[in-house]
Amino acid sequence: MDKSRCVIKNLIRKASAFLALILMMTTLTGCGDAIIKYLQDNSLVEPDKYKDKKDEQAQEAQAETESFSDAMEEASDTQASEDSQQTTSPDLETDSQQTGSENEEAGDESQNSEAASEGSTLDIDKVNQSIDDLISRLEEETGRTNRSEKIEEPAEGKGQDATTYYSDTYQNAQRASLGILDSDIDNLKASQAGNYAFEHLTDEGQTLYCELLAIMQHCAQDVVISTLDEETLDVVCNFVLADHPEIFYMDGYTFTRYTIGGTLKKLSFTGNYIYSAEEIAQRQAKIDEYSNKCLAGAPAGGDDYSKVKYVYDYLITNTEYDSSAPDNQNICSVFINGRSVCQGYAKATQYLLNKLSVPATLVTGKVNGVWHAWNLIYADGEYTYVDTTWGDSSYQKIESGDNSQKMPLINYTYLCCTTQDIKKTHVISETLPMPECTSMKNNYYVREGEYFTECDMNAVGELFSRRYADGSNNVTIKCSTAPVYSDIKSNLFDGQQVFGFMDGSNNTVSYTTFDDQYILIIWLY
Repeated sequence: MDKSRCVIKNLIRKASAFLALILMMTTLTGCGDAIIKYLQDNSLVEPDKYKDKKDEQAQEAQAETESFSDAMEEASDTQASEDSQQTTSPDLETDSQQTGSENEEAGDESQNSEAASEGSTLDIDKVNQSIDDLISRLEEETGRTNRSEKIEEPAEGKGQDATTYYSDTYQNAQRASLGILDSDIDNLKASQAGNYAFEHLTDEGQTLYCELLAIMQHCAQDVVISTLDEETLDVVCNFVLADHPEIFYMDGYTFTRYTIGGTLKKLSFTGNYIYSAEEIAQRQAKIDEYSNKCLAGAPAGGDDYSKVKYVYDYLITNTEYDSSAPDNQNICSVFINGRSVCQGYAKATQYLLNKLSVPATLVTGKVNGVWHAWNLIYADGEYTYVDTTWGDSSYQKIESGDNSQKMPLINYTYLCCTTQDIKKTHVISETLPMPECTSMKNNYYVREGEYFTECDMNAVGELFSRRYADGSNNVTIKCSTAPVYSDIKSNLFDGQQVFGFMDGSNNTVSYTTFDDQYILIIWLY
């Protein structure tokens, strides 16, 4: 907010009074002609309104003196009122109301002055222009050539002073333009119902969530929000981004602290928008093109599992893991460039599943001490985890540093897995509470008949037959417990039963084991 010129206000008042005094004195002492000529030369009066008679001239000069003095006082009062409005007082709301009252009084005085001096020769506009010229000269002479000054302070500073503290009128107008007035909040909350992170907030948190979402959607800046707590702001901002992968154009935010007398009064929020409005529109068009093409092949009328598996397969088949990929923290990396890292995979998965009416949110945590992202989804009435990044064999080879280990193109270990399974390799952050996922109903290995709760070698043989029939290059077996895993592996390899299940006269077998996950893969040739 601009600081006013009030620092030279007293000088203006003195100059005004001085000019008025000179005018009065010169008129009374018979020097009215000189003053009148000065006013005429400077186009401040209309010369044809003057009469030749000295008594009328003296009376007119006296009237002009009073009018000029009143006008100068009025101009000074008006300037002071403007200064008060621009320079915020310690009590902004009270000051705003008082300023409005003062302006009305100034307006009344102006009308009275005009009525009293009707037919007067004084040109008020010219007087005001002269005052502005005087201000300019004073500023230049005192070295203050800038009439306004922006005060900006870093968010980590002690807070901006009261001169930058937004008025309620400004704030309400700004919030109204974004649709986040108090009267709008209930409707906004209703529109976000069902989003996982949103549902884990208090009523006040949900209000802030809706405010931040609207600000982000409009790429707005410096919008006052409903919290004074910076930690709350950070948590709720992350909750918004966890639910909304479509906000690909923001990679952080800043906040501004507005303080009065050292007391924090308000916080304002500004997103760090990494693209222009034009570029956002261009990128969104490409994202729409990709998603429309992808979703055109999604199973129609199928259950949630079939939709999740389709998106999982599609993204892994059409994306390469690349830690140097541009925009790899948002969906642009996947949908536009086809190369990404974990957060890009996870947000792209979430974006597409949401379009298929399968609720999904972003989950963050660590793997081997390194930050990682994946998804929590709600499929067919059950919560479960999906890690599309870990389904891409290119990622596992890069992360393990072992390119010699043979792996399938798509690894289904993390397609609809339980909390117990995900925690064998992942550490879930505590930022957003996660449910205990226990259902195996939609686990890939269960749905595909590759899950074994006991050592049933006849069922293993039937699995080999199915995989030969569908042209697969491997047989994957997932066991429920370590003992079942150990028994099946022993019968297949130590007991050499695997050769009875394989076609042809193979006398060698190639297989890959994942002991922690109770998974083994037998490769078919």
